[in-house]
Amino acid sequence: MLISQEKTTLEKGVGKQGADVTLEQMVVVNTGKLPIIISAPHGGLFRIPNVEARQGKGMETGPKGFFIGRDGGTEELAHDVVDAIDAKFGRRPYSVISSVDRKYLDPNRPAEIAYEDSDAKPVYDRYHDALTEQCRSIVNEFRGGLLLDIHGQGTKRDTVFRGTNNGKTVSRLREKFGESAHIGDMSMFGLMKAQGWTVFPDPFDEREQSGFTGGYIVKTYGSHQVVGIDAMQLEFGADYRTKGNRKKIAGQLASAVEEYAKLYLNVGTN
Repeated sequence: MLISQEKTTLEKGVGKQGADVTLEQMVVVNTGKLPIIISAPHGGLFRIPNVEARQGKGMETGPKGFFIGRDGGTEELAHDVVDAIDAKFGRRPYSVISSVDRKYLDPNRPAEIAYEDSDAKPVYDRYHDALTEQCRSIVNEFRGGLLLDIHGQGTKRDTVFRGTNNGKTVSRLREKFGESAHIGDMSMFGLMKAQGWTVFPDPFDEREQSGFTGGYIVKTYGSHQVVGIDAMQLEFGADYRTKGNRKKIAGQLASAVEEYAKLYLNVGTN
């Protein structure tokens, strides 16, 4: 299957057609050597051939339903995060990153509302088959791990929102290390705040923001599932996703992940 890239004024020109790309380029999958997965479903610009933009007729809209807005900069940020973690640990994390425009496919929804044309199914399946296999491999080798699902939000440009279904998708972390591992200063969001970020919830034990509590990916692959790992949805405000800030933000997130991995994954840097 081949698709064509729709370029935009954001960073890639205006309305021109780019080179055809393969299914493997539509969903970029990398096998890692760490118990860490970076996922990014909503930042792409590619269109799927012979597939019209989704209409969502009769579907529920909103955080759990039909939506076609793109999380600009998250595809690029996710790749930068992978590289920054690799530089920090000397080993790459697993990753699944979509390059497809959300108008045609939404990997963060169940299949019945993720696409409207069967030609989009192979792209959706590649995303979720990869996550399933990666979680299984991490559980088998490491007995647990961390999935960071990267998104963008337009509510507060200076804030990163946590989405764990109020702790449900990090059940193993909480059971093994106690509540402080999820809501304390040395939790993932505590470590992110220590990097100078504005995070929500803060205090960390408050309830997560409605609409940002975590979508289909963290619900499907979180550690409350039989074959799942601790999963967190990160909703980045616009300030964190600009071209000028992404590499710095990726490096800071890698530093937080490094501390988290030492504390909760029994993994250190080389």
